[in-house]
Amino acid sequence: MKDPLDILIKSFSWKVGKFSFLPIFLGVCMASLDIVMMSLGKFASKGTMQYGTALTLGTLVYSLEPFIFFKSLKYESLTAMNLIWDLTSDIIVTCLGVFYFGESIKGLRWLAVLFAIFSLGLFAYTDN
Repeated sequence: MKDPLDILIKSFSWKVGKFSFLPIFLGVCMASLDIVMMSLGKFASKGTMQYGTALTLGTLVYSLEPFIFFKSLKYESLTAMNLIWDLTSDIIVTCLGVFYFGESIKGLRWLAVLFAIFSLGLFAYTDN
């Protein structure tokens, strides 16, 4: 039985030349769940949301993570997929912190974010 994620995956050609963007897409899906969960944690830490509510909602949202991760293993190795997810999450959550929550990073830390973006490009490259 196909679920909506299977249908979405099959409906696109994810490869452009030697680059496969499906693992990046799945990493963005998982990182999106990270954004929701970490935002709820930030709201709870600022007192704009009750801790119990944030924890409950965060746990429910984050419970979708294994579903996407297990699905991603049909298309990419465990090692590469974990790194793609981590890098994607690092980039997106950093942007959330800086641009939405008004946090700051300076100097070489921005270079680290650029290296993470560059690394994602390398992970999209495939010899297949």
